Amino acid sequence: MDVFMLPVSAAPEGGEPRFEFYCEPPPDKPLTGDVSQGPSLMNRVIGGFKQALAEGEAEESRKERGEVVAAEGSRVGRFLKRKLASAVAEQRLLWHLRHASAARLIHPDTVTGARALELVTAEFRKDHDKHRLWCGIDAGIVVASAPLALVPGPNVFAYYFMFRTVGHFFSMRGAKKGRDASLWTTVASPPLSDLERTLILDPQARAEGVDAVAAALGLERLGVFMRRVAERASRV
Repeated sequence: MDVFMLPVSAAPEGGEPRFEFYCEPPPDKPLTGDVSQGPSLMNRVIGGFKQALAEGEAEESRKERGEVVAAEGSRVGRFLKRKLASAVAEQRLLWHLRHASAARLIHPDTVTGARALELVTAEFRKDHDKHRLWCGIDAGIVVASAPLALVPGPNVFAYYFMFRTVGHFFSMRGAKKGRDASLWTTVASPPLSDLERTLILDPQARAEGVDAVAAALGLERLGVFMRRVAERASRV
């Protein structure tokens, strides 16, 4: 599995840029479950999560290609799809990393392999703590909402937090893998250093530079990801 260490902000004088970690798993590679098959509630929830996640992946891909997403299904179904599409964009790396037996950390050649390894393991330690906390909180909300199961009609509230619980659980598992330094092999990449240099350019030149880096690295979704990062930064 390849993970790219992307510079997403220009480096301050005497410092280093801010980095985010990114991957593009094969679009047809399924996310496998973390529990055995069976009739238990958790297995049914994870099975439903995986099915909805596949739909979220498909919707996210359509959005990245600029296609109009059809308003199909129930309002509840559309709500869950929107939430899962957003979660796919944010947590794709962690969800896929949880089953990795080895990973390559591809980093700018302006950063040493030792420093890159330090940054990636620190990031995943932080992610592990965050998702463990939210997994516990959302699981508690699911338990507390159990009486709503007696109310006629779909229990949207409980289902939503079940999906959140499973998502945080998967992310926690991925982050646990990622914080282990023995998982990683570091690889220096000149194109990622070129990416850092595009960050100070005007928007048009920056977009062209990002596209050139994406082509060099074979990353189809890099431009979309970098635009999202820039949008998030503009809202802060």
